[in-house]
Amino acid sequence: IDFNGNNKVCLAEIDKWVVENYPLLNHKPALIRAMQATLDSFHDMGGLIEKKEFKALLLNLFYYNKLFWLFDQADADNDRRMDVKEFSFCCTMCGLKMSPRKVKAEFAKVDRNGGGIILFDEFCKYFVEKQCPKEMTAFLADA
Repeated sequence: IDFNGNNKVCLAEIDKWVVENYPLLNHKPALIRAMQATLDSFHDMGGLIEKKEFKALLLNLFYYNKLFWLFDQADADNDRRMDVKEFSFCCTMCGLKMSPRKVKAEFAKVDRNGGGIILFDEFCKYFVEKQCPKEMTAFLADA
C-alpha cells in the first residue's frame, strides 16, 4: 500500500489499494470520512496515515462504508443528498416507528445548516456523535 516507501499513506494510496483489493469498499465519501476520522482520532494534522494509525483506518473504513450503504439505500434519487422523505424511509429501514412530526424533528437535528437536505457528512456526524435513536445504531451494528 505504501507505494512511495515513506512509511505513510496518503488518500490516493489508500484509494488505489481499496479499488484494487476491496472493491466492495470503494465508496469515495466513506473513504474520505474514514481517513479524516482516523486522523482526527490521533490528532494528526499531517494528512497522512502512519503505520500506528492503520488499524484504526481499517475499522473506520468498514464503519463509514456501513453508513454509506445506509445513506445510499435511502437516497432514492441518487443525488447523494437526503431529503425528509428519504430520511423517513431510512428511519423505517432501521426499524424506527416515528410520527411525521418526530421524523421532521429528527431530520432537523441532522440537517445542521438548515438547508433542507442532509449531506453524507452531516449523516455521519449524526451517528458518530450518537445523536441518532438507538435503533439506528443497533441496525448499523447488525448490518
